[in-house]
Amino acid sequence: MQILISVVNDAGLRFNVRLVRRGERYGRDLCLVHDKDDPLVEFYDARYPHTEIGQFITRYYRSTLMKPPHDRGLCLDGGVPDWRINATAFEAVLHSLEEA
Repeated sequence: MQILISVVNDAGLRFNVRLVRRGERYGRDLCLVHDKDDPLVEFYDARYPHTEIGQFITRYYRSTLMKPPHDRGLCLDGGVPDWRINATAFEAVLHSLEEA
């Protein structure tokens, strides 16, 4: 799995971000094939080696993440307080998505 970008939140936790394009594999054990033109963006907690890039947290369509507002950061999972990225880290993710 290829990492698009790694970002660090306010607590110093690193998250790996992966872009999944049409025709690429994703999901548990990479058992699914993405069949849409809109890429998927996956977030992983790098602390836990559940996969080669960390513990899967969530995925969004790229188009969803590109919609404003961008100045508030992103809550990756409301049930886990650590799984939030601030606005600066989120902007870095968006910049990488624009260039990908």
